[in-house]
Amino acid sequence: MSARSARLPPWDPGLQLERTTLAWRRTVLSGYGASLLIGRLLLDRSPVVAVALAACTTALVAVIGARAALRSRTADARLRRKEALPDARLYVAVAALILLVGVMALAVVVLRP
Repeated sequence: MSARSARLPPWDPGLQLERTTLAWRRTVLSGYGASLLIGRLLLDRSPVVAVALAACTTALVAVIGARAALRSRTADARLRRKEALPDARLYVAVAALILLVGVMALAVVVLRP
């Protein structure tokens, strides 16, 4: 973030963009927490699968976090210039995280200790 953009007041007095950014963070962190919890349950059944899926979710959360931060900065700049907002690629990544957490939960049910 540049020094100039750090001094700009919020685009919206209601801080809508900031609230949305925080909601993205909460969603991703809760998905990551669920994946780690399910990964721990899966560890007793299949350590290799648990570690592989936990590594995938960790990488995916890192990518989503970086993209969400970039999207927030881009959206702020575009709102100030009255341009169109960024695309919806971030939604696809979050959907992939949720799907991966679902696969991990299914693996816990299917794999027997």
